[in-house]
Amino acid sequence: MRPSYFADLEGIAEFEYVEPKTVKEACSFLSQQKEKAKVIAGGTRLLEAIRGKVISPRYLINLKSVPNLDYITFNDEEGLKIGALATLFDVGRSPLVNDKAKILAEAIQDREITANRTRWAYYMATLGGSLSDTATAADILPPLILFRAKAVIEGPKGWKTTSLEELFAKSGGWLLQQDEVLVGIRIPALPPEIGVMYIKSAGTPPAPTLRAATLLKLDAKHVDTEDFRIVVGGVGPVPVEPRGAEEVLVGKTIDHDLIDEAIEKAVEEIGSETDPETAERAREAIEESIRQAVDLAIGDFALGY
Repeated sequence: MRPSYFADLEGIAEFEYVEPKTVKEACSFLSQQKEKAKVIAGGTRLLEAIRGKVISPRYLINLKSVPNLDYITFNDEEGLKIGALATLFDVGRSPLVNDKAKILAEAIQDREITANRTRWAYYMATLGGSLSDTATAADILPPLILFRAKAVIEGPKGWKTTSLEELFAKSGGWLLQQDEVLVGIRIPALPPEIGVMYIKSAGTPPAPTLRAATLLKLDAKHVDTEDFRIVVGGVGPVPVEPRGAEEVLVGKTIDHDLIDEAIEKAVEEIGSETDPETAERAREAIEESIRQAVDLAIGDFALGY
């Protein structure tokens, strides 16, 4: 039975509606029909493309007919697991996500609605559907990449995992094969006593919205940096992880000068991806993100860094 939100497509597009019972069945159908078939989950982006006659699929494969793809679970060994059909609304308000990956929840709650601004679309957008395009994934990719999240993908030959970065080409294009389906993501369990921060800086259109996600972990004495990561979104088609900035801090005693050096290194690395004005805005977001992450990692320890 077609969902009610297909009603306004009458007279605009002709297609056959398919309800597979398993992901394997969906992959098999995709393999047979290739570019004639499109997968639909929440439908918030795909339906807009059909209405605008950007695409005209012969078949729509509704993944919501496949049970148990909307899970949100956690265990110490595998970390946080989120199904591709979990809605962003539910993920952002999940106690598990807020406890284990808080900045992901914050990014979702503060996300920009781009393709479809209707009320139903706000509640129906799914994690998997949002990750299928860098525009709709712009808010959630930086924290997911920061957390070293893995995408779980199923195809005709079985399933595999890959990093979130490997889902997208440098141009921003989706690299999933025609007969593959994203079924979920896994976020490794994070160590205790880390500082994690997500900063979003909205520019005046057409200036891009920038996002900086930072993770910092100190040693047991809260002196030396054991782990430092930063991911910056909005400076190019896909988020950038300035590895040089990470090398500046890891294994060294944290202090103001070192933090300044890491900030400069990060700005230097992303500068080639954007214009000077955006790079300067990125500097502000990066600095705020790093310094707040340091404060959170230090906690009650007064080191005078």
